Amino acid sequence: MVLHQDKNLKNLPPFTKSKYITIMSKLNWDDIQKQSDTILSCGLNKLTTQPFCDLINVSEKGFGNYLISLDKVPYYIGEGKELTKRLKQQFKPKTSTFYKNFQKHLSTNQLIKPTTIDKFKIQFIPTSIGRKEVEEFGIVNLPTKLNSFQLGKRNKCVIADQNGLWNIVQQDVAELLKEGEIKILKSGFTNWFDINIISSAGLYLVKDKSDKLIYVGESSDVGERITTHSGRTYFSALRRHIGTDILGFQLQEIKGKKRYFSETEDKKVTDFLKTCKATTFPVSFGRYELEEYLIKKHRPLLNRKDNKD
Repeated sequence: MVLHQDKNLKNLPPFTKSKYITIMSKLNWDDIQKQSDTILSCGLNKLTTQPFCDLINVSEKGFGNYLISLDKVPYYIGEGKELTKRLKQQFKPKTSTFYKNFQKHLSTNQLIKPTTIDKFKIQFIPTSIGRKEVEEFGIVNLPTKLNSFQLGKRNKCVIADQNGLWNIVQQDVAELLKEGEIKILKSGFTNWFDINIISSAGLYLVKDKSDKLIYVGESSDVGERITTHSGRTYFSALRRHIGTDILGFQLQEIKGKKRYFSETEDKKVTDFLKTCKATTFPVSFGRYELEEYLIKKHRPLLNRKDNKD
């Protein structure tokens, strides 16, 4: 899709320009990365203009985003692969992330009155691509009171309809993910410890010495995640899977969690990484969906989620 703007719009504030934009053709993968903020502005506008409802009125069973509010004030934004199931968890006090955070919030803010979980209302939309970015974008731009996220990871923008741009992007998901796949597989793979570190959201792919794809990962800060995988095993799922699934090690328990290997075994995990090649790939929009697509299609040995029919 090519967005054409009037030459006199350059002095208008961000996103005010968008009402003058004319949609000329389909978006491609590069377009949605460059225009991610505009797309997310439109998506968040759609979410926040949905009717408020109770859990019983939520019928969306597939991927989606939800916003939980109290007296029309946004408190928590989230995403889910099975939206109805996720919201059922959120509206049970024992399994609810937002309500537990609300209880903590009460203890530090005397201006907020205690209330029961059923007083909160829901807005929701189906989301075929971009559900994690909608969540992150909403935390920064609404903002929500009960989410935990580093605010500097998303731009501050005006929430507004962008000529139906959100709906158009949602219709082209299959083609967009195929384009993303082609681009990431063509990106340069280098030795693990020579990998290009990027401090932004995106994906990283790992191949073994036989050039077989063995792992696909995502992060809101890829460089930080690569550093984690390059260190000790305790905080790294990739290292744990290398140790157990490839090297045959047994995880040892610490504080009730089986998350680490011995010093000797940990060194052997690092030695294995030295034989691997990897690539990093920045993604401003659609990283969850591209990760899931790649795992389902290529079935990397060390991925467990989504690695099934």
